[in-house]
Amino acid sequence: MKLMLPTAAALIAVASIAAAQMPPSAGASTTPAAPPAGMPGSAQTATSARTQIEASGYTNIKDLKRRDDGSWQATATKNDVEVAVSVDTTGSVTQMR
Repeated sequence: MKLMLPTAAALIAVASIAAAQMPPSAGASTTPAAPPAGMPGSAQTATSARTQIEASGYTNIKDLKRRDDGSWQATATKNDVEVAVSVDTTGSVTQMR
């Protein structure tokens, strides 16, 4: 009985670590908790779109292009997986695939 609580706590910790290492599923939006300094939470320029993508945990951003609707699309890497990402006009970053 005395080992039950520490064992349960250890199992929860291990499960949390494992879940944190999994890449987000396609279509999952990952908006940073707070926009980087100087950004009002929108992606109006290529620099601000790149900053939003980086703030959402992605690296190796390439092929950043603006769409007709004002959003941005790029290819980026997260957890060693290359994926397509999109940044809407409010600054929300969504993994496409």
